[in-house]
Amino acid sequence: MSYIPLPRALPQDKGVDPRAVVDFLDAVQAAGLELHSFMLYRDGAVVAEAFWRPYAARRPHVQHSATKSWTATAVGLLIDDGRLALNDKVVDFFPEYCPARISANLAAMTVEDLLTMRTGHRRGISGGDWRNLSSSWVEAFLNEPVDDAPGQSFIYSSASSFMLSAIVSKVSGQTLHQLLDERVLRHMGMDPLHWDLAPGGFNSGGNGLSCTTEDSLKFGVLHLREGRWNDQQLLSPQWVEAATRNQVDDVWMGEFDGKQYLPRDTRNAAGTRREGYGYQWWMTRNGGYYASGVFGQQCIVLPAQRTVIAFTCGLRLGEKRLHAALWEHLFPGLGRSGATPDADQARLAALLDGLHLPNLEGACDSPRKAEFTGRFRMEPNEDQVSEIAFAFDDEGCDFSLSDHRGTHRVRVGLQQPLTSSTSITGNYLHHQYQPEQTPVVAHARWDEAGGLHMLWRFVETAFSDRIDCRLEDGVLLFDRGVNTNAGAMQRPTLRGRRA
Repeated sequence: MSYIPLPRALPQDKGVDPRAVVDFLDAVQAAGLELHSFMLYRDGAVVAEAFWRPYAARRPHVQHSATKSWTATAVGLLIDDGRLALNDKVVDFFPEYCPARISANLAAMTVEDLLTMRTGHRRGISGGDWRNLSSSWVEAFLNEPVDDAPGQSFIYSSASSFMLSAIVSKVSGQTLHQLLDERVLRHMGMDPLHWDLAPGGFNSGGNGLSCTTEDSLKFGVLHLREGRWNDQQLLSPQWVEAATRNQVDDVWMGEFDGKQYLPRDTRNAAGTRREGYGYQWWMTRNGGYYASGVFGQQCIVLPAQRTVIAFTCGLRLGEKRLHAALWEHLFPGLGRSGATPDADQARLAALLDGLHLPNLEGACDSPRKAEFTGRFRMEPNEDQVSEIAFAFDDEGCDFSLSDHRGTHRVRVGLQQPLTSSTSITGNYLHHQYQPEQTPVVAHARWDEAGGLHMLWRFVETAFSDRIDCRLEDGVLLFDRGVNTNAGAMQRPTLRGRRA
C-alpha cells in the first residue's frame, strides 16, 4: 500500500482550542527548544502540524529509542499467534551463543524480563556502546554478568530491546521489520521505513528506526484504537492493553555516561524517577503512555483525551521543558468546548506557516576568501583528518574533508542554505551513528574578522553541526561542534597549512 495521509480537520472541529496550540508553540520558542516537527491528532483527524524548516513532512527522521515500542509490537504479534510466550527463557533461543557456564540468573531470564527492562543486569547498554561492535550482539548480551535475579529491578538497556528483535527473527524466520511490515505497517498507508541491521542480520531493536512524523503518529493512533485500523484488527486489544499499562512499580533512570545507564544509587538522589514502564512503553501523566527516544523523539498517546501527539527534536539530554509546556499549555486545550474566535485560528495558521530554524548571520562574502581557497594538510589528529579543502563559487562553497574513510563533500550555500548528500564522518558527535550517505542542508557566513562559519543540518537526524574556521599566521584552525549528543559535543581543534 502506498502512502495514505491521516484525515485533517480544524482544531475547533475536534474539540481542541487553537489558542492552546499557539500558547504551546510560543512557550517552546520562548524556551529556545529545537523542535523539528510536531503533530497533534484528536478524535479521528490531525488538527495541527508544525515543521520547522528545513525539516519537512515527508522527510524521515531517526527515532532513536522510540523504536523500542515498535519492537514490542512484533513481539505481541508472535505472542498472539501462540508462537512465543512471556515466560519463554532467553537462553533457549540461542544455545550456540551461551557461555560455557550459564548462571542461574541468566537461565531464569524471560521474554517478559526483556520487555520490562528487569533483566538482572547492573548496567544498561546504550546503542552508542554497541553501534560499532562488529561481532555478535547476541553473544555479547549473553556474556554480560547477570548479578541479580531477573524480574526485580529496572535497568534501562537498548541491549534488552535488541534481544527481543533477535528472538522475533529466530521464531519467525524474518527480520522484525519484515514481520511488522507484512502484518501491520503495509496496511496503514505508511511511507517506506528504514531500520538498521546489527550483526547477524537482526534489526537493532532498541533504536535505528527512521520514519516520518506522520508515521510515528499513525503508530500511536493504532494503539489508541486498541490495534484496529479501518476495518482490520492488526493487533489484539489484549496485547495493546498489556503493553501500554504500567508493568513496573519502581522505575528509575540511573545516571548515563554516554554508553551505559547505571543502576539507581540508593545512597543518594542520583537518577530520575519515572511514572512507570509497560512493555517497551513509558507511562506518563494523565493516564497516558509514550514511545520516547533520546534528544526528543516522542509519540504520546492520551486515551482519555482521544489524542496522540508526535514530536521530532534536537534537544539536549535531560531536557524537561518540552513536557512542561505540553502539560501547562496544550493539554488544557484538549476537549475544550465552546466558540473559538476566528482570530485564534488565524494566528495559529500564520504561526504554523512561518516556522523555521535560525540560519547563520553575517556576510555572504569576505576579502579573505582567497586565503581559504585551496587545500590544507592537517596535522596528525585523533579524528584522522588528513586534508581539508575549500572551493568557492557565486552560490557558496564546495567543502571537502579527507580522513580514514575517504574524501567527503558538503555543498554549502553562502547566499542561502543548500541541500546535498554527504558521507562525512560524524559518529563521534552523532551518538555513534555513521550512515554511508545522509542529506545535509548547509549554510555559511563570514564574520567581520574574516572567519568562516558553517551550519550543517543533517535533516533526517537530530543533529546539526556548527563549524568555525579561521586563519592565524597561515594556519587553518577548524572547530566542529554539535547541537546535542550523548557524549562530547565539541571535537578538538584541527590545525593545518596550505598544501
